[in-house]
Amino acid sequence: MSPLLPLPLPLAPLAWLTGFRRVPDNSVVTVHRFGRFVRALGPGWRWTLPGLDHLGQPVCLIGHHLDIRDGDGPHAELYYQILDPAQAGEALDRVDALVTDQARDALATLPAGDAAPSLADALKAELNRRLSRLGLRVIRCALHA
Repeated sequence: MSPLLPLPLPLAPLAWLTGFRRVPDNSVVTVHRFGRFVRALGPGWRWTLPGLDHLGQPVCLIGHHLDIRDGDGPHAELYYQILDPAQAGEALDRVDALVTDQARDALATLPAGDAAPSLADALKAELNRRLSRLGLRVIRCALHA
């Protein structure tokens, strides 16, 4: 038996403990392994594979606010939240850019000349239709000239 064989045994619990990560309340963190999205971690203490799993930045589940300007037309002010982080998946790392792109596309399809409150409701409904498959929901929408 090699005299070096018992050396790693005391280090095994230490290696196991280095895999614990804390995710802040009302936040999620994406986990990437070998550069590919694996899962989203919810709030609390979570264990990841040390050395293999890399964590993204924490993303808040509530209170997202975007001010979207689209050229000379009206700009939209949106508030949205993440309902299902697992459904959003790897889009969590770029969720604000995704919602902004969808809002610009939806703004371009709205009919011109309607009253602002009805246009805001139509924009909110269209965005919720587009974003519901990603576990996102627009909770408030306002249009400004």
